[in-house]
Amino acid sequence: MIIEAKKRRNRKGNVATLENWPHPLLDAMRREMGWSSDGVMAEELDVFRSVLSKIRHGTNQVSAEMILKVHKRTGWPVERIEFLCVAQVPS
Repeated sequence: MIIEAKKRRNRKGNVATLENWPHPLLDAMRREMGWSSDGVMAEELDVFRSVLSKIRHGTNQVSAEMILKVHKRTGWPVERIEFLCVAQVPS
């Protein structure tokens, strides 16, 4: 299992690009707010970059606290933010 995780991480030269790790909410924020990277997004939302990385990689779900931070920073309705998080919930 450890070998699989490393292989998954290294498949594009150890770079986690948006193409490798899409996330509807994070990608929409980067696109619409004009943030150039997840690092910039972390600064704007006042969270650690590792929090966004865990969300992007599916390790963590988007928390209620994160939804409120996104709402306050972007002005997006909570319903839209929740809709963009739906894709990460397994069916």
